[in-house]
Amino acid sequence: MKLVVDANVVISALIANSKTRELIVTLEPNLLTPEVVHDEIGNYEDLIVEKSGMDAN
Repeated sequence: MKLVVDANVVISALIANSKTRELIVTLEPNLLTPEVVHDEIGNYEDLIVEKSGMDAN
């Protein structure tokens, strides 16, 4: 399955401990994301790690 996701969806999903986060992390190799999504995640990485409690690595 291929899935195209928006930056807001990815960031929100990574912050919340949810089924959506589980899917995004699991499907990561099959996600179709524009480079701008990767840039946005990088811009908010510290906030995502802080709010999610996940490890940055």
